[in-house]
Amino acid sequence: MNADFAPDFAHQFSSDDHTHAMMEVAFLVDAFANTIDNVMGGSTGPVGRIAGRDMAKKLPLHLGDPSLTQTLAALSGRMKAGFDVTVTSADTQSAHCTIGTCFIRDLCMGSGQPPGGAACKLFHAYFDGIVNELMRRPVKSDIIDMGAFCTMKTMTQ
Repeated sequence: MNADFAPDFAHQFSSDDHTHAMMEVAFLVDAFANTIDNVMGGSTGPVGRIAGRDMAKKLPLHLGDPSLTQTLAALSGRMKAGFDVTVTSADTQSAHCTIGTCFIRDLCMGSGQPPGGAACKLFHAYFDGIVNELMRRPVKSDIIDMGAFCTMKTMTQ
């Protein structure tokens, strides 16, 4: 590694530094999601699912032949740094996911966007793509409620 470009791990960031960085990321994610939404004519699902399937291939998760609930529980464990997902099995082919803490919702609020916009839609399709690839079966989530908590019903076919 070139010493001129080595990161300074001893540098301490202030709370203001983190706030400014979060706002910058929020505006970038918002611009990116809105651009995809505009280019795709509001149909961001395929883009999110393709990205999610690609991400799932890179995850160090080897689940064998898991149930939907097992897959969602494993994925929520991997996502816990930015998301608090509670999974409740509805039946063998569906489960409810309640998302409390949500990094995407925080980003939306940071850029003045209400939950449910382009970034949320893109994330939900991305989430479905990850689950789809991990299970090797089609997956679709329907958003039941969105706000301080997001609730969705995830179903396999």
